[in-house]
Amino acid sequence: MLVSLLLVTLASSASCSVILNTRQSNAKVIDPGATPDGASGPIPESFVAYSIEFSSFPEFAGNLSSPNTFSNNLLDNLAQLQGTKPYIRVGGNTQDYALYNASLPIALNGTVIPSRSPDYPYLIDIGPSYFESYLTLPGVKFIHGFNLAKNSTSDHARLLESVPLVCKALSHGNLLYWQLGNEPDLFKTASQGILRPRSYDEAAYVAEWQNLTTQIMGVVAEACPGLSNEQWVAPSFGGVGNSLRQVPTWAAGLNSQGKVVLIDSHNYIGGATQPGISLRGTLMNHTRTRLSVDAQVAVKNSLAQYSLPFILGETNSLYNQGAPGLSNSFGAALWNLDFALYCASQDIKRVHMHQGTNYRYQSWQPVTTALGTKGTKAPYYGNVATAAALGDLRGGDVRVKHIALAAETDAGYAVYAKGVLRSVVIVNMVPYNASSTVTRGSETYSVKLPVGCTSDAVVQRLLAPGSDVIDGATFNGVSYDLALDDGKPVVVEGMKRDEGVTVEYDGELAVDVPWSSAAVVQPSCV
Repeated sequence: MLVSLLLVTLASSASCSVILNTRQSNAKVIDPGATPDGASGPIPESFVAYSIEFSSFPEFAGNLSSPNTFSNNLLDNLAQLQGTKPYIRVGGNTQDYALYNASLPIALNGTVIPSRSPDYPYLIDIGPSYFESYLTLPGVKFIHGFNLAKNSTSDHARLLESVPLVCKALSHGNLLYWQLGNEPDLFKTASQGILRPRSYDEAAYVAEWQNLTTQIMGVVAEACPGLSNEQWVAPSFGGVGNSLRQVPTWAAGLNSQGKVVLIDSHNYIGGATQPGISLRGTLMNHTRTRLSVDAQVAVKNSLAQYSLPFILGETNSLYNQGAPGLSNSFGAALWNLDFALYCASQDIKRVHMHQGTNYRYQSWQPVTTALGTKGTKAPYYGNVATAAALGDLRGGDVRVKHIALAAETDAGYAVYAKGVLRSVVIVNMVPYNASSTVTRGSETYSVKLPVGCTSDAVVQRLLAPGSDVIDGATFNGVSYDLALDDGKPVVVEGMKRDEGVTVEYDGELAVDVPWSSAAVVQPSCV
């Protein structure tokens, strides 16, 4: 191992500690290489993005008279790191249950039917004020999700009646794309209710999608002339191997009219109630994460002939809104970092982490309810670490390389900007509980820097008292907790910040990474 001697520790954002290194033989070697050979293609801006449940969006965003400044602050934090605010997709299961009601005096009226789902309403009306929420988060661009599941003549009429309000709310430079339907590959098998007959196949879906998108585009053209109405993300399938398949859907002519600009798939690494789900075996397990993402990569590669970017328009840890003690733990923050960077390294162009009010895997709870307290949640810190590792994406040509390590509790990545090494990310997923009576261990990693890197580097750490905790996380000594400054960054007294690391004469540096933590190493390279 490499032994680190801490000389100075200051909590000031302008200060850094200094670590000197001496070599030992059993350090884990990370060799990012001098060039981005083997890395992804360029990562587009707003790679760290979100998907917000349709029925929860008014709570996350607020309205014009009472905007949710807490949500906005958290989005601003990420903009400071990745250059732009996260893009937000407004959708999920409830987009397919929502029907427009022009006379409704409130934004949304929903009725929960526990047999369908205890976590979100199944019967939903939205009123004109719903669309105010698109005007409360300045600088955010949105994907708006239209209902596809409810498909009677009157349902379609109510959908088309809402289109002028949607397009006008998104006529302020805040429209990203349109989406029609959430996970139609589950319409005839969904546990929340069967929405299509067993005969529903890829060709039937494509015909339905083409017909309704054409009608929506016609209304947009009339109500909002000049607003782009031909850019859609699709097919927004729920995963790999469901009752409709991606390849036959595209072969059936999904994009025969050239409307689709992004191939959209959804992914969850497991289910909240599946037997054997655990931090160690599921979320804090790099092998499990790779297998989950690789299944999506296989789909992406099978659709390469269509020459469209591939995104995960909805994703998170465990479907059915996550599991308490797992999806809301600091272990899930480490998973967020590992998952997002592995996706980036495999040319998945954006990951929209899904969340909703009271969901266990959420990055933040936007309001206090009977089931949850408003506040920043542990997974948000994984989002922050990802954005910090990637850096400002507006300049283009940021690429990510996966660095294979032997242990399934280790993950390593290299990030390059314009061909120069920007950061090296190390995720140590050896479980450590905060209540443990055993001394917290660490692993030492020897990072081999390319020629052109100077003698100094900075380490920024993703830390918490243990993988099992749901509070107390920091990134680079900073907390984003609601109670401190409404989600704005606050330096925590006594925490290490911007630790300086001396690069040895042969270009190697040593980083000790405690169990259940991560380090973002930022060398000075030219």
